[in-house]
Amino acid sequence: MTDAPVTVVAGSGPSLAAIDPGRVLASDRIIRVNNFFFEDRFHLGRRVDLAYVSGDPRVVPFLCATLKKARTQYDLREWSAPGGRVARIAGRHLGRLPYRPVPPPDAETAAEIARLTDRYGVKPSSGVQALLLAQAMGARRIILAGIDLYSAENRYVYTPGRHQRDLLGDDLGNRAWDLRLHHPDFDRALIGWLANRPGLTLWRAADVPALNGLLDLAPERDGPRIVVEPKERIEDWAGWAGLYPIRLLKILRRLRRWQRGLTGDLPR
Repeated sequence: MTDAPVTVVAGSGPSLAAIDPGRVLASDRIIRVNNFFFEDRFHLGRRVDLAYVSGDPRVVPFLCATLKKARTQYDLREWSAPGGRVARIAGRHLGRLPYRPVPPPDAETAAEIARLTDRYGVKPSSGVQALLLAQAMGARRIILAGIDLYSAENRYVYTPGRHQRDLLGDDLGNRAWDLRLHHPDFDRALIGWLANRPGLTLWRAADVPALNGLLDLAPERDGPRIVVEPKERIEDWAGWAGLYPIRLLKILRRLRRWQRGLTGDLPR
């Protein structure tokens, strides 16, 4: 077990910028989630072994169009997405980049997910979905990096752009949980359950209030260090996804808000 490869599942929480040297190595397998390309530094280096794409199918085309452009900055090896509509949409925009289907969870994990889903009425957040993917792919030593469960003052290590705020809410950068879609107790319960499974070791890469009581800090290890260097900032989602302009999605969102008399109605 001590010689098993280490997989890093990385969100975009602010703790991504607070990882001590040696807790994540350049030789680790790197899985990154959704809008990681907005970072202004290569916090985990340039290589991305697997990009995990999830979220609202209406937004996914623009996320993927931006990810496709980001391939000039990153060494992107593969991508994955939950099955169904999101995977089909992402596949249309990511072209020939190799796709890795999400393996089904083992029976015990599937039962625990079902139990928590029934209790909370939501699904795991994207970072925890990527953790489940890593486990299903056979990872046995996993470090969570930048998965802060929205417990910090700011959601992300980057500042959301105008397109993001228009579509997902002007408070996107510092909003806590959208309990219609996800729940912190669901994510924490599932992470804690996985951490106690025989043969699986979970660590956190840095101080994260929501995880400090659940996971130990990853040990500092000998090996090739991550080169954290500045990068050209990608400011926002692409304005077009094929022939579909993002301004049209904004118009549709405003119409939906007007029809329902609600704010922030677009799933996040």
